[in-house]
Amino acid sequence: MLSEAILASLLASGALASPMQLFQRQSCPPVHVFGARETTASPGFGSAGAVVDSILSAVSGATSEAIDYPASGDSPPYAESVTTGVSAICSQVGAFAQQCPDTQLVVVGYSQGGEIFDDALCGGGSCSIADYNVKAAIFMGAPTYVAGLTYNVGSCAAQGFDAKPAGSTCGAFDSAVQSYCDAADPYCCTGSDANTHNQYATEYGADALAFVQSKLSSTGGTTTGGTTGGAVSSAPAAAATSAAVVAPSSAAFVGGASSVAAVASAAPSSGSVTPVMWGC
Repeated sequence: MLSEAILASLLASGALASPMQLFQRQSCPPVHVFGARETTASPGFGSAGAVVDSILSAVSGATSEAIDYPASGDSPPYAESVTTGVSAICSQVGAFAQQCPDTQLVVVGYSQGGEIFDDALCGGGSCSIADYNVKAAIFMGAPTYVAGLTYNVGSCAAQGFDAKPAGSTCGAFDSAVQSYCDAADPYCCTGSDANTHNQYATEYGADALAFVQSKLSSTGGTTTGGTTGGAVSSAPAAAATSAAVVAPSSAAFVGGASSVAAVASAAPSSGSVTPVMWGC
């Protein structure tokens, strides 16, 4: 038997998990999806919600969480909103991963939401989530889009208005990313049809779901082929309380196809497509 002093020392050093940590990890979901909305969309998932919901329906026990950031184009300015968004991603993903390190993570970003995930995962932001268990990343209409990358999907052969430098990639995550952009899009490409920018979840949603499913290990949740009507679940059980997303103990984790957000300010249906009123 370990002496109390040795046991206390091991717990303090992190070599052993505390009973509370063990309980929390047993309560962790197999898959957790982070979603980020587009510019001017109401708090919640925005247009990313349709893809988030399809994953929740297809993967047994999966839960979700919306990134809490301004998603603004003018107040605060777009660049400031992006910076705040990247920081929010690092805070929320880091807090969740600390509590549930074995949970497979999926990120889904639409427009500005795609840009902040691109910056946080692939580089270019003030912080990174590259050290966490991210298995799949979906960017739809991200203004950081650059033509010629191996993970691009769509007809755009140009770049977005806030494009990454030529030759940029997502490094070790190249095979985990799908970035969708079509030529007519004026935000991720150089087109003039704003409606194209609003249609990615409809046009490529099934493809995005299939890609995500292909990246999840069989031990991380049972897939059901994209059926609808997933049961609502909450996990980690010890974490689902309020909406201030600073650490999992204060974040709301929502599962099921009817989920619309993991922040208290979430208002619209997660599957709704919010018209773009500015930029992206």
